[in-house]
Amino acid sequence: MDTKIIDEREFVEKFKDKNLQEFHKFVSDYDNYIAPTMRARGYKFVNYAERTVTFTFGQVTFSRRRWYKNGKCRIPVDEKLGLEKRIAYSKELLYQITKLATMLPYRKVVEVIELMYQVYITKDTVLKAIKLASQLLNEKEDYRYYSDEVVVKKIEAPVIYLEGDGVWIKVSGREKEQQNKELSHFVIHTGTEVYGKRKILKNKVEIVSPNNRTARKRVVDYIYNHFKITSDTLLVTNSDMGHGYTPHLFKEISHDLGIKHHQHFWDRYHLNKEIKKLVKPYSVELLDQFMKAIDSHCKQKLKTAIDTLESFILLNQNEKKIDTFKVFKNRILGNFKYTQPPEQRNLDTASLGIIESQHRKISYRMKNRGMYWSLDHADAMSHLILLSYNQELRDLFFGNWINEYEKYRSEGMSGAKVRKKIDQAPRSLGTIVNASWKGRKQRDKQRFVGKKINK
Repeated sequence: MDTKIIDEREFVEKFKDKNLQEFHKFVSDYDNYIAPTMRARGYKFVNYAERTVTFTFGQVTFSRRRWYKNGKCRIPVDEKLGLEKRIAYSKELLYQITKLATMLPYRKVVEVIELMYQVYITKDTVLKAIKLASQLLNEKEDYRYYSDEVVVKKIEAPVIYLEGDGVWIKVSGREKEQQNKELSHFVIHTGTEVYGKRKILKNKVEIVSPNNRTARKRVVDYIYNHFKITSDTLLVTNSDMGHGYTPHLFKEISHDLGIKHHQHFWDRYHLNKEIKKLVKPYSVELLDQFMKAIDSHCKQKLKTAIDTLESFILLNQNEKKIDTFKVFKNRILGNFKYTQPPEQRNLDTASLGIIESQHRKISYRMKNRGMYWSLDHADAMSHLILLSYNQELRDLFFGNWINEYEKYRSEGMSGAKVRKKIDQAPRSLGTIVNASWKGRKQRDKQRFVGKKINK
């Protein structure tokens, strides 16, 4: 003992050594504790087997007992520690790696784990963690197809808000070519409420998929199973009017849900951006005229502003700009009714135009910085980001659903077989919504009420 200032790293290392000693003692104590139970169940102790596993507290090599019965091997210590066969990392460590990977590039995850735990992993370890998380996502989707029906208390809301837009990311194809791919992102909510000093979205749910049609089907299925639809329910939708997010497609969603009242808006952020891009280079005063026409929802003022813009563009005699203007003119006049401000329809302005802010958690992690993704990897990561944001990622790794899922698997019925049975049902009996949300079973049952089906 002396008065020299300690090196905290050395201090932690001493505690680490003590933790490892305690771990070995725990393994030995548990082996002794469970031995009588294993013998009572007819298992026979055969030998000790050594194993090396990396935990959050370091890499450990330990020996534990193996028990056999009718050719079946069980290792109680591994079961107690939640270790699967041939896995060199604990599930807790893989979970924490996955959590970090939703926020940081993989190489940064390696650095953070080394800094915080003095545990040395590689980029491949991070990939293994994401692969495990992707597998768990698929298994949880299968589990929802044949799990016991969960009674969901449906949300009663006079207005349901739905917004959709795409997040463009860079992906690598089979032949390593680089291309852009859209992740379809939809947000469902029931308006805003004050929480502290800020407003939050009530009953918010986000749905993301690399396939726009799949995302829309999941939207329909979720709203159907989680909201009480009445003759007075109003569906308010908002988008940039792009491909996959047109008023017609949102009207289809409203029709599929049996919602009689639907109002669509051209997202003001995207509308303003489109107007500024075309008008601002010619005249700031003209841009102001456009904005006033939109704010007052006066079509005559808008036509006057468009005519003025046309005269500016024709002076330049640039065919490309003239063609761009014609497209813009037809687009804004043809969709003028969707530019009406929400307050003119007695709707909460703060409840609309939220999609861009909801994009950020995905786009911040997955866009720019020279990142390229495989399509499957991008799909998995976008879902993991949403789970992490909603504090649901831990349930994916350690939730009760895992044990229930194993019971179904032990009975020999896979989720894939169940999906195949559902998809083979007669199409004449109704639209099948192929989505993985709780409550879907009830919807499928209702399609067959009063119908005779040949098994």
